[in-house]
Amino acid sequence: MAANLHRVRAQERLAGILLIAAAVLAIACANSPLRAGYEGWLQFDLGPLDVDHWIAEALMAIFFLLVGLEVKREWFEGRLSR
Repeated sequence: MAANLHRVRAQERLAGILLIAAAVLAIACANSPLRAGYEGWLQFDLGPLDVDHWIAEALMAIFFLLVGLEVKREWFEGRLSR
């Protein structure tokens, strides 16, 4: 049980670190001479939408769905249930 908990927390920590690193990299690219290439990549068509719209519409919807599910779990089973 303790090993599983440790492994889950390590994965959560790694996910957070990767998210922060990706955000820092995106900000650095958007504010550097690489800006034109960065903006061009965001306009690349990927199926019916470009990458920018996939991020804004699809990935953000999934993100907020997961946040809502986590809040719901905390509300019924976690610290918010008390």
